Amino acid sequence: MKKRCAVLLAAAMLLSAAGCAQDSKRPEPTEPAASAVSETSAENVEATEETPQKPQPSRRFDDSRISTLYDVEFSYTDPNGNKDTYFYEVPQIDDDTEGARNINEMIGYRFGYLVERALDARSRNDFIDTSYIIWVSNWDGPLLSLQITSSDAMYNHDVGSYHYNFATGQELSNPEMLAHLGYTDDAKVMHALERAVAQHFDTYYGYIDPDQTAMLYMMRAQSLSNLDGLYSYYSLYPKYSHGFVATVPMYTPAGSGMYWTDVQVDPDKRQGSGQILHGQDEWFTCDVSADGAVTVRALTDYVTPDGAMTYQAMKEWYELGDKTEFAVSGCYGNYVKMLMTSVGQDYAPYVFLLTENGNVEYIDVISGAQCGTMVNGGPLFGINGIVRFETGTAYDAEYGAEYTTVYGVSRDNEKFNLMEAVWNTAPLSIPSMIGSFVSEDTGTWFEICEDQPNFYIGEYRNETREPATWDSGITYLGMDDRGWICSISLYRMDLERAQRETLAMMPTDYGGFYVRHIGGESLLNLPKDESVWFEMTSE
Repeated sequence: MKKRCAVLLAAAMLLSAAGCAQDSKRPEPTEPAASAVSETSAENVEATEETPQKPQPSRRFDDSRISTLYDVEFSYTDPNGNKDTYFYEVPQIDDDTEGARNINEMIGYRFGYLVERALDARSRNDFIDTSYIIWVSNWDGPLLSLQITSSDAMYNHDVGSYHYNFATGQELSNPEMLAHLGYTDDAKVMHALERAVAQHFDTYYGYIDPDQTAMLYMMRAQSLSNLDGLYSYYSLYPKYSHGFVATVPMYTPAGSGMYWTDVQVDPDKRQGSGQILHGQDEWFTCDVSADGAVTVRALTDYVTPDGAMTYQAMKEWYELGDKTEFAVSGCYGNYVKMLMTSVGQDYAPYVFLLTENGNVEYIDVISGAQCGTMVNGGPLFGINGIVRFETGTAYDAEYGAEYTTVYGVSRDNEKFNLMEAVWNTAPLSIPSMIGSFVSEDTGTWFEICEDQPNFYIGEYRNETREPATWDSGITYLGMDDRGWICSISLYRMDLERAQRETLAMMPTDYGGFYVRHIGGESLLNLPKDESVWFEMTSE
């Protein structure tokens, strides 16, 4: 009974969420066609699949133009004695055109198969793996967007959308549907989609304990990857007011890896809070535009009041790169406050960004300036309801010394040490990520150590890792749609300098990384503009 309630609740939520996007209510069920199946109990089952209903004479553009392939509901007790109710509603486009026939064939193959499979399992007194199939429609004049959702026994959803123009008799692909809505700028659409996905993830999982931050960073990066599926197989339909709803794979800590999740996207909406923010420390400035773009710049003309230090001297001391202006990637929040200051016991400038939802994000300025890539570190999960920043000091028991830090202060005047939270994020410390990874394509290997930032790289020949020649280290900078952006440094004593390469590392759930060269010197022999698979090895 509990499972039945859960299934009905999930179905109701899906229908309710999409129902507000419909231009017309779905009519009461009509008598099914000869090809349809309609039943209410396990005793009166008879399923056939022949020709869908004939086109209706009505030229109204509403759900009367949608016919039924399957309309099935029955109660069933599985071999373990668990009784449940299963219901399957599989629609068809009621029009006699090649476009409609093509859509109907795809629907029948994808969802009709599940119904036949369920009916066959019941006839054999076997387990049924599809709990329900439902559909919702969205009309824009003669243009229909039909979304169909199936759910299995573990509440994993499979979602498909189909677009059809009754006026022209043509099937529309996702790119054609987006063009119909007026969204032809792919970069603008993808930026809005990435922001929507990131904000959805941060809203739903921002409250989770900070100890889980490293794992959440992995899931957030995975959720932001491969969103170009919007132009091929992701489900999308117009939003009733403006924009569209996309169904994307959202990686979650719920235990099943990924859920198909609806996010609302509006590429024409201003992408930001509308506020203009400015921050400055001794050697750098940071600016946030009204549309949420974040830029860090070096103050190359600055000289300390005593005249002892110029920017050039500071650059050489901290081994900064030649780049002096940085467009910060991975900034997906609506920012309302900012603080830029140096932390720790040495010069280490950080930017802290406060979102309109009270979450905090950060930027490691020096590390980014060293490798020429500035990235948002991501939200500090578990720190919520922040209303302002304060500078102060904290005591490091391990080193027995005080250091400068920034506190996030909540509405209840609770203070959170933000630098402690930054140091505890450490996504590369996830136990499943500690170890050696090899690539036959590049002939190189790297090892992520438990005692970071220690990190080793070397050549990989004849399935053997050649010993590392020089010490090296790895620094996590932040994340965007490419994955974790990291800087690796190889300390070359013979050159009396460090060699640096910036990488995009996309973690996976099956023991490896997709690694991509972003900038700097080539230390892992990676090709340009291509991700390479590095597999974990037991060596």
